[in-house]
Amino acid sequence: MIEAGRMKNGIRGIFTALLAGLALAACATVPGSKRDYKAAEAALSMHIRTLASEAYGGRKPGTEGGAKTEQYLVDALTGYGFQPGAAEGQWRQPVKLVRSLPGEAMIDFRTGKTISGEEVIARIPGENIALEESRVTVFAPGAQQLPAGSQKGRSAVLFQEALFAGEGQAMAEAGFDAIYVLFEDEEMFERAAGFFRNGRWSLQGTAPVSDTPYVLLSPDASIEFAGAIGNSISDLRELSGKQEGGEFQRRNPVWLSATARVEAVETANVIGKLPGKVHDSGAVMILAHWDHLGTCGPQDAPDRLCNGAVDNASGIGVMLEVARRIAAQGGLDRDFYVMGTTAEEIGLLGAEAFAADPPFPLPTIVAAFNMDTVAIAPKGSPVTVVGWGRTPLDEGIRKVVEGMGTRFMVVESTEQFVRRQDGWALLSRDVPTVLVSTSFGDEEKFNAFLDGPYHRADDEWSEDMELGGATDDIFIHVALLRHFGSVAEYQPGMMEKVEASAQ
Repeated sequence: MIEAGRMKNGIRGIFTALLAGLALAACATVPGSKRDYKAAEAALSMHIRTLASEAYGGRKPGTEGGAKTEQYLVDALTGYGFQPGAAEGQWRQPVKLVRSLPGEAMIDFRTGKTISGEEVIARIPGENIALEESRVTVFAPGAQQLPAGSQKGRSAVLFQEALFAGEGQAMAEAGFDAIYVLFEDEEMFERAAGFFRNGRWSLQGTAPVSDTPYVLLSPDASIEFAGAIGNSISDLRELSGKQEGGEFQRRNPVWLSATARVEAVETANVIGKLPGKVHDSGAVMILAHWDHLGTCGPQDAPDRLCNGAVDNASGIGVMLEVARRIAAQGGLDRDFYVMGTTAEEIGLLGAEAFAADPPFPLPTIVAAFNMDTVAIAPKGSPVTVVGWGRTPLDEGIRKVVEGMGTRFMVVESTEQFVRRQDGWALLSRDVPTVLVSTSFGDEEKFNAFLDGPYHRADDEWSEDMELGGATDDIFIHVALLRHFGSVAEYQPGMMEKVEASAQ
């Protein structure tokens, strides 16, 4: 257990020093003035440096580092003058997770040939499974999709690139008994195997996203599997590629038995509230996920701690500095909620838990802004929106951003991230939620991050870390919240009413 008293005193000491250092800057009235900008940048750097330090252990939910991160958020929001925003006057909204880890697995062909051991990694629903006499269909990469539920009694065999291209999801929806993935490249196998070995997470009391077993086979095991159904891997590729639709059916039946180890993990969203000045005028919200991966990378790597500086200590840093500035300026007309979510990295589970059981009615939220992976672009970068065209916030955002002298642009490629960030849990429930960011506006630098330190041990804080665009994001979000948090400047449905009266 964590020594709570010592931990709280240490974290509160950080915020005492920070608030003292920012006392003069809090009085600044010109957003983005040189002194104010430097103060915001320093605060952001401090948050990232602290949360991405070894002391926080990679901020994995259910760990000491995770609990320490929750306390960091509580202490920060308390120091800024916020009230607890979760149910029953609490700071934390408990989130109970279930983690299913691969156990033992064996593939049997009933010919005297079996494949088992560390070369076979199975992800299954529940604690055990036994599939009998399931015939296999081999699919070439890019094979045509099959009707949902049409493949009961058969198992699918995919090649490694199909898994990384996301084709397994379509196979699961087709209703196959199981999905076997053949690997020829050891590095690709280890990447996928590492992901499976970390387990599959779900909210306690909810069904897993898919109940189709996935079985990964190492290159050596893949050769054995291919041979057991009558061909080499290269032959199976060629034969399936020649068939109409890219599928090649085999008569050879396969038996699968597998187990899983299931464990429960307790974590929490942290929610703070700054009451509004105008009663019953709704709420605005900002959120960012506090969690990261803990450890990652190969077992023999010299550094396996995933610090998560950009993803997403930077988002938390921006969120906290925005919250501090709004509070220092006297708050908003509308209630202002700030939420650090847990378990984003394992399926947006913290945001889903909040949306499924919110401590206040979701329809009262007139605008919500998610902050994720923000420390990428340099100062003065253009701003874009993840979720553009999906909410009534668009023109207000454009007006605010351009009114600050910042270039605004719509980047179509951001659409791919709409369902991959916490805002989706709210947006999918008709809460107007977007991600406004300089990072996503710089495609080259954003893609370089994804191809580089993303989800790796080298996503770390450094003295020369790029904080320019993220600091711009602080002032942009303060302006956005003042706009959407004002009953005079923004009323939901106002444009629709104007258009209706004009008709």
